[in-house]
Amino acid sequence: MIKLTAMSPKNAAAVALGRKGGQARAKKLTSEERSDSARKAVEARWAKQRAELKELNEGAKELLAKSRAAQARLAKQKRATS
Repeated sequence: MIKLTAMSPKNAAAVALGRKGGQARAKKLTSEERSDSARKAVEARWAKQRAELKELNEGAKELLAKSRAAQARLAKQKRATS
């Protein structure tokens, strides 16, 4: 809940009206429209999470490749000094 103070730049009436906006919209929509809206919201959230996971996975693959390359260099140096 937004608390308004004397120093708040927001208009209290506008805030109160905005708070009612979502409820009024939900009443106006049919069950199917609400379901579609919710589905789109879920898909957007999952798309964002998938993108973040893909980025993390690519970073992990890059680190693994660097680690394997370093291990190969160390093994080669060890064989050369033996």
